[in-house]
This record gives sequence, structure tokens and C-alpha cells, in this order.
Amino acid sequence: MLRLKQYLSVWLLVLAITGCGIKVDLPTETAEFDPVFGAGDTSYIRISPDWDISNGYAFASPWDIIVGADGYVFIADHDQASIHVISTSGEEVINDDFGNHFGALLNLLDETGASIIPQAIHQDDRLNLFIADSSNRLMVWNQYLNNVGVDSIATSVRLESPAGDFLWVSNFDSITALQEQNWTIKSIGWSDENLDYWLAPRAFWDASDSLEAIEVARHFIDPVNIHITGISSLGDRCFVADPNSNSIIELQYVPVALLLTGAGDQILVYSGTITRRAVSTGFGIGTVNDPRGMTHGKDGALFYTQWGENFSVHKVGGNNGFKYDQNDPTATDDIMEIERYDMASDVSLDVLGNIYVADTGHDRIQQFNPSGRFAFYIGMNRVLVDSSYIDSILIGSEYEYITRDTTYQIEVADILDGPRSVAVDATGVVYIADTKHQRVMRYRLSTELDYTTEE
Repeated sequence: MLRLKQYLSVWLLVLAITGCGIKVDLPTETAEFDPVFGAGDTSYIRISPDWDISNGYAFASPWDIIVGADGYVFIADHDQASIHVISTSGEEVINDDFGNHFGALLNLLDETGASIIPQAIHQDDRLNLFIADSSNRLMVWNQYLNNVGVDSIATSVRLESPAGDFLWVSNFDSITALQEQNWTIKSIGWSDENLDYWLAPRAFWDASDSLEAIEVARHFIDPVNIHITGISSLGDRCFVADPNSNSIIELQYVPVALLLTGAGDQILVYSGTITRRAVSTGFGIGTVNDPRGMTHGKDGALFYTQWGENFSVHKVGGNNGFKYDQNDPTATDDIMEIERYDMASDVSLDVLGNIYVADTGHDRIQQFNPSGRFAFYIGMNRVLVDSSYIDSILIGSEYEYITRDTTYQIEVADILDGPRSVAVDATGVVYIADTKHQRVMRYRLSTELDYTTEE
């Protein structure tokens, strides 16, 4: 006798055992490396070739970029209504040798046949790929289901009461209510109709839905004017950024269907419902004003960037926050300096907890250590500047002045043009959506300070 709650527990156990649910070999080995730092001076060096049109990549407007659970790079192309999937070796992937099928992402269409224009993407630990299209809805596409296929969907469940009575139920809320009264599931009715719906991008959350709009309005958010610009997830919760209402909205996963996969698994699939504002509107530390990119740290902390005043990068929750002291600049963490950024559009973390910020208006990426201390600029050229200075020498009782030539090195932001997103894989390679140049660029630390594998 199985309970629907047990299905969820079993599914989570399967995820823990198989590494996010794929029961086949992963496409790359990148997720297996545990990088550590070596010693010595270093800088970020550009990896050739660039992923651009001259090298066979047809990006129109790479808007957001993430590294998926299995090491593939997902690139949201805002002007093509598509998401490109690229291997770490640089090959665009539609079908691979491990059963993954990404064809549905090349021409993104919703259930009505309308184009989905991706602005922000994120993949959770259930291999749900979330897609925000600048509207008041959040779409989802599941990589695992497209890998193994869907055999059938549960249409009703036969439950038995403690007194021995039987009842067929199809509504998830009713099933849950009966289970709380100690009814147990005896059998499940299955159907093979409309299975393609679960393989295509579908609505995970729609703020305009009549019931959901009521919940949205309860949190002082206008359901019509929501405009999602960033996504992240933690456990059974999804977080979306809405600059129109200066909100970061928390969505709870709610089971909506039980599927039997082609691999013989019974898994739950979910939609989202709003539960609260995760961050309060404001201008201080830990508040939100015109939010953009988001990510979560290993300690559960939420990192997000914003275009509004005053601080461009925030960290909420987790272990230690960043420090700011308006009376003592030396006590302020570098990452919190107010004048440091111009349109901070995205934030990403590597496996060591280092922080990468897409400083869009300054045409560069900034890297900080986990404590918020500045480490590197990425995507900039080092150039020598000729200069001269006047030196004075005392000869007897008079000074003689001599002009001396010299050079010094500066970093110039002349490579990137409006980079909107940054991501880092498990080996330390940094991927940059160089949006206005219609390309993706890659950088890694020089060999003097490298990501290596511990013995």
C-alpha cells in the first residue's frame, strides 16, 4: 500500500542516489571535479575560439547563460525564441548518446503555439529547466522526462479507509486530505492521452490565473504587470525576481500529476503557487529594488543583483552576510561598494563559493572571494600606457630637473559589450553572455593559479 506522499519521498531518494534523477551516464565529467587553488600570481585568460558566428554559432542575442546539472551550457537566446545547448567542448547538442533530447528548446512554443521569448533560465535539482519570458508567467521544461519519455499519467487513485471503505479520487487535494485521515492507496488508474504536454515547455506558474492572481494580490503585487527577470530554486521552492513591484517572490512546488515514465518510474510533476515575498522592498542591505539575476549558495543564502539603489549585490540568509559601514570605508566589503557597478545584471557562484557579477554597464565581469573581497576583473585587456614624469636632483644648492620616460599597466574594458550573464562550470571555466556582440566568451585562470583535481 503506497501513499502519494511516499512517491515524493521515493523520488527525492532517487534524486539523491542518481545525481538529480538521470539514470544514465552523464554527458560530461565536469561535475566530478573538486577544484582547489594552487599558488602564484595569476589572471584570467581568454579561451579560444569564441562561440560566435565566425566559428559557426548563430546566437542573435544571448541573454542568460547557465551550466546545467550534467555540465551542458544552456544559453537563452532572447531574439530567436530558443535555448541553445552547448557541450563544454563547444558542440551544439540536440540529441546525445545518453538519451537527452533538446529539440523542443530550439523553437520555444507554449501550449497555445505562441513563441516563448526567453529572458532568464534556471535548472533545479529535479532537472526542471525554468524559462521566464518577460511576462507574468514562468514556464518549465523537464530534461529527465525528455530523456526517458512518459508512458502514462495517473487519472485517478483508489483509496481504502481505515474502516475498509473504497473510493476513487482524481483530485490531488482530495487525495492528500484523505491520506491525512489514514486512507491508503490501493491502486492507480492510468491513461496514455495528452502525454506530449509533459514533454513540451508548459506553464509552471501563471500570475494571471484566477486563483493565483488572488494570492498574488494578497502580497501587494500586481498580477498583470509582473515581469520576471531572474530565477533560482532551493529544495521545493522557486524564487523569481520582479522589478516592476520590486519583489522577489517565493513559489512553493505543488504536485499536479503523477507520471509513469518510460523507465518505469512513478514521479510527481509540479506547478508553483506564491507563498510570500522572500525579500522586502527597500533601499538598504537585504532589501530589493529593481532586481535582476539570482542564485543560491550551498548554505542556502540567496544572492541577487539589482539595478536600483543603493547596493547592486545582496546576500540574504545563509551563514555570514556582507558588511557595509558608511562611516568607515575600510570596514566595508568590496562587493558592497555603492559606486562599483553600473547595471549589475547577474550573479553566479563557483564550487568554491567565489562570486561572479556581470557588471553590464561597465562591460566587464567582477569576481570576489566568498567574503566579498575583490579578486579579478574578467573580460578586460591589459595595456601599457606610455608616460613621463619630472624628477629633481639636488646639485649643490640648486635643483636640476630631469624628464624621465616610463610605462605602466592598466586594464581596459574593450572586449565585452553589455554582458548580461555569467556562469561558471565545475572546472572553473567562466562563460559570459557577451550580448551585444552576439557571442559567448570563455575564460579561465592562468596555469600559475589553476583549478586542479585533488589527489
